[in-house]
Amino acid sequence: MKRLFVILSITCIGFFNLNAISGSSHDDKTKRGDDKKNKTKKDDTTKFVVNNENIIEGDDETADTTQILFPSHDLYATWDTVWAHPYNFTESFKTDSVIIQLTNEGDGGFVMPFKGGKTSVFGWRRYRPHYGTDIDLETGDQVVSAFDGMVRLAKYCQGYGNCVIIRHNNGLETVYGHLSKILVEPGQSLAAGALIGLGGNTGRSRGSHLHFEFRYLGQALDTEDFIDYDKGTLKDYCFTLRKADVENKYDLRALHTRHRKDIGYARSNAKGAKYAGPGAKNGIYYVRNGDNLGKIAKRNHTTIKALCKKNKLKETTVLRIGQKIKI
Repeated sequence: MKRLFVILSITCIGFFNLNAISGSSHDDKTKRGDDKKNKTKKDDTTKFVVNNENIIEGDDETADTTQILFPSHDLYATWDTVWAHPYNFTESFKTDSVIIQLTNEGDGGFVMPFKGGKTSVFGWRRYRPHYGTDIDLETGDQVVSAFDGMVRLAKYCQGYGNCVIIRHNNGLETVYGHLSKILVEPGQSLAAGALIGLGGNTGRSRGSHLHFEFRYLGQALDTEDFIDYDKGTLKDYCFTLRKADVENKYDLRALHTRHRKDIGYARSNAKGAKYAGPGAKNGIYYVRNGDNLGKIAKRNHTTIKALCKKNKLKETTVLRIGQKIKI
């Protein structure tokens, strides 16, 4: 009996120890599983919304919201700090017109980048399109931001030289070229009148001046349609940009191409008959009493612009009787 009791006691102790070991093993598995779940939770990223955009924020790094908070985020798809003009107006401008609010009345939201005389304007120049207005200054003169905005680009660009491009909340971008020194950096917020650089003569430039542009979705606009340079003020607080204005005025290369096609068409139609006009002989027309460029152009199947270009005349030139005009 005594021996039987000892055997039963040993068996019971072994059984309870086995359960204890099994329970410990089960708890360890549960613990490891919990750690895995906790690790999974730790590795998960969380989302937060800024300006209706989802940004992924990890534990080890702070989300860069620069591209979400830049001006006109709803209009531009990207924030490019490398290329001066990476945007395509034709693809991006989907409406017939848009109203651009420049400033609010009386808020002082516009400052001339530099108060100097104009030395060149928007249009074709030396067989090359000139998309801005040149303002006379001396190297080292201070250049300031025209409106409140954020610097998108601040670097040396071919043609522009040292260049700063600032994007504004209304969708406009202002371009400041040929600077001798850049004093701002991309992502920097500026108020109207803030110093951005010093005037100079860098890039494709002949003499110190500021090359100043307005652009909307990459399309250059004539700053003189916005600014009264004599007074140094805006002409109005808002501006209506129409697609038709871009096609007929601002898209210089397209206009130049169309003009050349028109001239070619006129010449092809007039071929063999362009000398038939009264007074024309061997491609030369002699001005008669009562003639003007319009009458001569119509009579010889060409255009006033073509006559002016070929004869180095202005449309307002007063013709002399007997004057030779190349047709």
